[in-house]
Amino acid sequence: MGNSLITSGKPSQRREKRLFERLSCSYAQTPNRMELNMNPLLALARSIASPSTPPLTPEKMASDKEQAPIEQLPNEMWLEIMSYLSYNDLQQLRMVSWRCRDLVHRRRFMEKGKVIVTQHNLEAIHKHAKGGNCYLSFERIELRNLRQCRQLENFLRLVGHEVKHLQVRHAPVFRNMDGKLPNLKVLTIATTSSMDDQHLKAVDGLDMKQFAHLVGFECDGVSLDSSLKLLMLLQLRRKENKVQLRHLQFEFRRNNESALLDVLRDHADTLVCVDIFFSCSPGIDTREWCQAFETMYNLRTLKLSGNCHLVLLEAVLRAVPKSAPIRQLDLTGMLSLTNELLLYIAGKWQNTLKVLDLMFCVQLNTNCIDALRQLSGQLEALTMAYCRELTGMGLVQGLTGNMNYTLQELHLEETIFLDENSMCQLLERLPNLRRLSLDNCRQAVTDRTMATICQYQTKLRNLNIDYCVKITDQGLIGYGETPYPISRLRGLKELNLRGCRNLTDNALKTGLKLPELRALSLGYCTRLTPEGFEAVTHNCPSLEALCVSSCFAVEDETVLSIVSNLKRLRVLNLSNCCKLTLQSIHHILAHGHNLVELIACSIDGMDHEQAQRILEAQRPQMKQVLL
Repeated sequence: MGNSLITSGKPSQRREKRLFERLSCSYAQTPNRMELNMNPLLALARSIASPSTPPLTPEKMASDKEQAPIEQLPNEMWLEIMSYLSYNDLQQLRMVSWRCRDLVHRRRFMEKGKVIVTQHNLEAIHKHAKGGNCYLSFERIELRNLRQCRQLENFLRLVGHEVKHLQVRHAPVFRNMDGKLPNLKVLTIATTSSMDDQHLKAVDGLDMKQFAHLVGFECDGVSLDSSLKLLMLLQLRRKENKVQLRHLQFEFRRNNESALLDVLRDHADTLVCVDIFFSCSPGIDTREWCQAFETMYNLRTLKLSGNCHLVLLEAVLRAVPKSAPIRQLDLTGMLSLTNELLLYIAGKWQNTLKVLDLMFCVQLNTNCIDALRQLSGQLEALTMAYCRELTGMGLVQGLTGNMNYTLQELHLEETIFLDENSMCQLLERLPNLRRLSLDNCRQAVTDRTMATICQYQTKLRNLNIDYCVKITDQGLIGYGETPYPISRLRGLKELNLRGCRNLTDNALKTGLKLPELRALSLGYCTRLTPEGFEAVTHNCPSLEALCVSSCFAVEDETVLSIVSNLKRLRVLNLSNCCKLTLQSIHHILAHGHNLVELIACSIDGMDHEQAQRILEAQRPQMKQVLL
């Protein structure tokens, strides 16, 4: 069954043991932070159970208090720490000890997993579930790249009563699903065709009336016939279906406006999240839209994106009750959003709004400073990518008049009027950032900016600086009289250096020492050589995703070094590496045991058809192969 079953990688025992050793040492150095009272009866039982060790005296117990290892922490504290880990981290943690394994298998963590069913693992996973004593949880399932077949129908009949969250991706299998999912709560239809290629006939729609417990419906099937989507929407009317929706995601089209408004009105009292993508511009009449939104007193997340004019946008935002606890507002692509309307939003939900996405809101300029200032200290995540009229000083005045300890995510891609001085001031006053995206901010991101990031942003987990061409090796190694190398960002998980063409091997050898890094992009860094890539495999041993596309120095031996040394590698992008041959595919098959995604497009020296045949024959469980 392999990696196609669940979203996890191959665990690494040694790395997690080192982590716990460091935690134990740090705890031993600060014993006053916590006191652990060992039960005397438990201590006596331990001494009896292991006669080879001397009995614990009161003095010995007091000494143990001062140097208690992390294994003696109570389960409640372990569970609190583990709640911050991703699913992949949890799967690695379960290999540390039997206690870790038991904790990871608790329901609160098992819910983070998702079983992915594909045409390659359907037979194996069906046999596994049919055999009984199955340790997989089928509460969350994704059906990916499937066609209607008897085996899928039998599998869903076997485990369908367990399924509560179902995602359908490139799988028009509605007929196989019919009547098999009595307890389904959330249904997500991602990119899915209206045609079953295997039978060359139209796919039947899905009867939504059968899901009596449905609370969430997300339909993003861009290739799904509009009539099928309209039929499913109509079946969510209260007179047709007694479910109480909390989450609705749907695409607006002129032919479904009436049905969409009816569903919004029917479920207004229970809706918590509304996500509408306007694929075309609606009419000028806004009365029915206002009626639908004015009773949504429980709304927490509102996403309005696409082709929506200012009249309707303003009407909807004004119709939503002020008492609604709006926490997340996404207005991506709302070209008509004005500074005045943003100021109204800031005043209306100043006390509740935490996440604000204004990507492509191109009318915003320095006059939106008052709105940002009003939200400063409340927002946890802000996206103003492609708002090209913004200036650096405007952001400084709006977000960081004082030290801002609340903001954790900042996305400023393609904001071209940012300058170096303003960016450095901004970064000095945002000490708790976890994610920072400055793609193509060429004037603002320099070696000095990188020095500021490395000095003040030590809590970063994700850093994107695509095509910031002013960065040189000194930016990663350390710039200025007091150098701060990028290796200070010990918790960094993802780093994107795509298009930073002035970086050389020296930066990878000396600066890029990040043992916890999971994803790295070096695409279009054309000055790098095989020696630099060799250094990456030793300095960043935890990499799970690596992109070296359009790095023309990459050779077959470079690929061998990458897949041999990076034992946890799952995703590899080799596109446009013109020196590669079919030998790279053999290296990947021999050493890339955990690889599940391979992208190797536009390589003239490789026979792509033969490579495809080899991969399909020897590694059919790979999730994605693009050649």
